[in-house]
Amino acid sequence: MRLYKRYISVVQRVDKEGRITPISIVWDDGKEYSIDRILEIRNSVSQVGGCGVLYQCRIAGNIRNLYYERMRWFVESTKP
Repeated sequence: MRLYKRYISVVQRVDKEGRITPISIVWDDGKEYSIDRILEIRNSVSQVGGCGVLYQCRIAGNIRNLYYERMRWFVESTKP
């Protein structure tokens, strides 16, 4: 199975210290999914290329890797 970098919209909170916390993700069709829990935050390289801050999240019971790279968010997806 080939993975692609899929840029998405993310609702986020930025605190007074400048820390970014993703709250939910929004697909191209407008469906919004709340992030249930952030499991890990660290700098990482993606399997699909690129690097940035990895937010490993639980979304609707599934664990997803959400990346923040150069002011944009992406996930590793089976669809481009």
